[in-house]
Amino acid sequence: MDFKIPIKKKIYRSLLFIHHVFLFYSCKLNLTKFCAYLIKLSLHQPKNFKNKTKNKKIIIILDRFIGGRRDLEIINKKTNHNFEIIFFKRSIAKIIFFCFCNKNKFFFNYLRPKPSKKDFETLTEKDRKKHEKFWTDVIYYLKKYFNKKEINFISFAYYFWIETGIYIGCKNNNIPVKLWNKECFMSDEDVKQRVELNEYKNVFRYFKKISVYNDLMKKMLIAMDNKNTKKISVNGCPRIYDFINKKKIKKKIKNILFLSFNTKQGIPLDERYRNLNWNLTYDKVIEVLNRLSNNRHIKIIIKRKNMYTYKSSKKINQSIKVFEGGTAEKFINEADIIIGQNSGSTIESLANGKHVMVPFFEKNLRLKKYLYRFNKDIIYFSPKKMEKKILNLSNKKTSFPIKNKENQKTVNYYLGKSKNVVKNYINFLNS
Repeated sequence: MDFKIPIKKKIYRSLLFIHHVFLFYSCKLNLTKFCAYLIKLSLHQPKNFKNKTKNKKIIIILDRFIGGRRDLEIINKKTNHNFEIIFFKRSIAKIIFFCFCNKNKFFFNYLRPKPSKKDFETLTEKDRKKHEKFWTDVIYYLKKYFNKKEINFISFAYYFWIETGIYIGCKNNNIPVKLWNKECFMSDEDVKQRVELNEYKNVFRYFKKISVYNDLMKKMLIAMDNKNTKKISVNGCPRIYDFINKKKIKKKIKNILFLSFNTKQGIPLDERYRNLNWNLTYDKVIEVLNRLSNNRHIKIIIKRKNMYTYKSSKKINQSIKVFEGGTAEKFINEADIIIGQNSGSTIESLANGKHVMVPFFEKNLRLKKYLYRFNKDIIYFSPKKMEKKILNLSNKKTSFPIKNKENQKTVNYYLGKSKNVVKNYINFLNS
């Protein structure tokens, strides 16, 4: 049985490679109708999104597997709706853009094309116009392939520059593009710097409607472009349903989860801040966990987001299990004590009603302003105090979920309120 999985994967990769090659040469030869046909073939619909009834409205999701996909699954599962959701691979936009910014390249990784933001910024005006015209024609034929069905596109972030050509093509064909802005976790300083920089201010003109999770993001996007005021709505975050736990459970505390965090998260992405990071805090957390791992009443798991997450120079004890990739939902629901910092998973842990500890072990105390808006009682400035607190809690019977008004304020600030979330998004998708 084991050999079937790699064979299926090989077949899929081979077919994807062939598809990308044909896509690339449809761009080279300006075969827009053929390109639209190839895109139509590649549009996919996972089983949990299939409807038994035929719908006249098609919503095409510019796919973003982590975060946005899960939100859609929740909305799709919790309601009956009169539209069909299908998914558009982002690699298609990358292949097409790569063709316009690397006109003389024929040999590259067709499976994983990697055009850079610099390629986008240095694209000549002539090539930019050609790229936009190409997408305009492709969207025109794609619309025809769907006959009389109404088409909408959904993007999950305003800064996905690779999708700009799609937005313009849709606008030129009177097809609405909506922004379901999946970002909701930022420090106040990061928000301030993004507004000041405002490098994507011209993209908002292409969005008919904008949905955000919280008031923080609403204020930020309006500050970037005042015209967003009339088309933006605060709808909350559907993923909160994965973490709201109403059932009371009494159990002994033994499971510790460390949510490995990006050591630049919350710090503005600007050259002025290039030397700032949370590396010291991260390393000291590993030291604390190594000491705790010798306690027979404690079980420790480290959840890393992906292979690019910061790796400490401190060696991790063998008794500590490390998991990489995927979402943290399962780990959060099973944990008792959760150590995390500037991450969405840390906020979700608060929503789940767990003991959450936010480490801040930096020597430079001015870095504190780059933390998210956490309840001050859960921020630890000393590794020894955090370790002592964990030891005091371990093996004690506790009732979960833990109710804390200050932590709930943090949850509401970032994830929005859970009331009417499903109804809000059905209205947004139907608008």
